[in-house]
Amino acid sequence: MLRMRITSKIFGMALAANLGSKSLHTVVMLRHGESLWNMENRFTGWCDVPLTEQGEADAVDAGVLIGERGLKFDVAFTSNLERAWRTCALTLAAAGQSGVETIRSSMLNERHYGALQGHHKDCPKLVEVYGEKKVLEWRRSYHTAPPSLYDGEFLEKIGPAGLLSSAMNDKYIDAQQLNTALNKYPSMTSSIFTANAANDRSIAPTTESLQMCEQRAFGYWKEVIAPRVIAGERVLIVAHANTIRALVKAVDKIDDHKIAHLKIPNGIPLVYTMDETLTPTDVTDKNDELGFHARYLVSARNHEKMMRYESSVQKKMRSLFEYLDVNNDGKITHQCLMNGLARLRNNKTINEQTNTTTTNVDRTDSAQTDLSEYSIEELIRSVPHATDGQEGITLKAFLEAEATLLPHLTNLKLLQ
Repeated sequence: MLRMRITSKIFGMALAANLGSKSLHTVVMLRHGESLWNMENRFTGWCDVPLTEQGEADAVDAGVLIGERGLKFDVAFTSNLERAWRTCALTLAAAGQSGVETIRSSMLNERHYGALQGHHKDCPKLVEVYGEKKVLEWRRSYHTAPPSLYDGEFLEKIGPAGLLSSAMNDKYIDAQQLNTALNKYPSMTSSIFTANAANDRSIAPTTESLQMCEQRAFGYWKEVIAPRVIAGERVLIVAHANTIRALVKAVDKIDDHKIAHLKIPNGIPLVYTMDETLTPTDVTDKNDELGFHARYLVSARNHEKMMRYESSVQKKMRSLFEYLDVNNDGKITHQCLMNGLARLRNNKTINEQTNTTTTNVDRTDSAQTDLSEYSIEELIRSVPHATDGQEGITLKAFLEAEATLLPHLTNLKLLQ
């Protein structure tokens, strides 16, 4: 992926020391910020819905975080859907890199959900008509596609609401097929849908399984993105949950059936470091059930979301370590812990109800346990070969001390 040219020499040296290679490529993948239909829990697919205010904030936060970590890009790839390209633009602007070449392609568009698009994911009528098992198969199966966008039987049983929602972006709608599908609904007009001369309808699907979406996205990766990564360009990819799943599956060689269970959070950058063959080199948790080797970039703002999405404790700890390592020198000192905890806790005190074991460290008799009062020294001392808080904890020691550190980190709500 992209050859890492970090502006921060210290960060670059720490990265090289951790990964032990002279010719590494790094790529950052980012799912778009929260969209309107994410918020409304609808099947979105190729419908061109905008970001919410929260989604725009997600994008800006990702950009700030990327800038803080010293990541620079030569080229950005994104989809033709607004929620992705808008996220890409906001992220690059917040990272101070608005001038980066940006390439849009519908090959990175979200999986097409066919006639399901526009419907609520918990729509009771879908389950009533087709059964919970079939609806779940449409959503999660690797090989099964939902009913086509123009499926007459589905339109008859469920209604054309999903089709009309899909038609909100006529760039991907065939006007003739749309009129044919809707002609049995005289109360609804399709006159607002016009042909678009500059469109992608020639390659636009009318439904996709996860496998079909993967083949589309992987083809673009193989033919367009990967060659530029191998050539040493620094690459950002801003896309969608399923197209990022497809790229992750290809990079990490994840099993067909396991990949559907990988959750991709909105607005949290995922960083891969790879060798010359584009094989991931940064394997934090060898016991990771999925074999997912990207690293999350964590901030005070996205920390809780990352904890909800990620199941690997080691990956959570790795992300937390990098967040706390504010000097990018591969160590967490006493001061790093203090400052990092304060940021994650929004500079508020930790109420003693958070952890009953802290009741004896309220040294100022304030009925609250301040961050400065909490026994972080004990946490540091519990790590082998890191008894001096000033020398700090290395990543290796931090990960190896998982069993000892986990209760402390959980009590502070830094891990869940």
